[in-house]
Amino acid sequence: MIRAVLTTTALLLATATPASADATGYLIWDSDASAWPTQGRSGTWTPPELFSVREEPEENNLIRIKGESSDGWEFLEIRLYRHDGQRITEGHFEDQKVLVVNHGFGWYDNGGDFAVEHIAYNDEGLISEFDGAIEHHYEDRPDSTFRAKVSYRR
Repeated sequence: MIRAVLTTTALLLATATPASADATGYLIWDSDASAWPTQGRSGTWTPPELFSVREEPEENNLIRIKGESSDGWEFLEIRLYRHDGQRITEGHFEDQKVLVVNHGFGWYDNGGDFAVEHIAYNDEGLISEFDGAIEHHYEDRPDSTFRAKVSYRR
């Protein structure tokens, strides 16, 4: 389950974000000390110019979430897949393929969990709105969980 602190922080950021025509959102993530490749690091990134959410129909309909800290020292990529290759829709997906890449290293978890609370597409078919939560594990080791909460509006 996504940590309560991520949910609380996400709620605070969502309610503090002013309504405007500009892009809004956040990418909040943390990890346990034994989580690979993030190894205990965390981040809260806003404004959304520092991250993006894209669907890749040519790559089994994966959703790719990329983020970078404003100082450029931290880069994170999350890829969400459905084992059946179908388009990711709203819902909770258990035991699915999730890739986390950090500092040039990546790890696939074929038993990852993610929830898509909301997803919407613009006229060109690109993701314009996304709300979700991700949980990724490094092998079956204790204290090896990576968690993220994403809200994206473009």
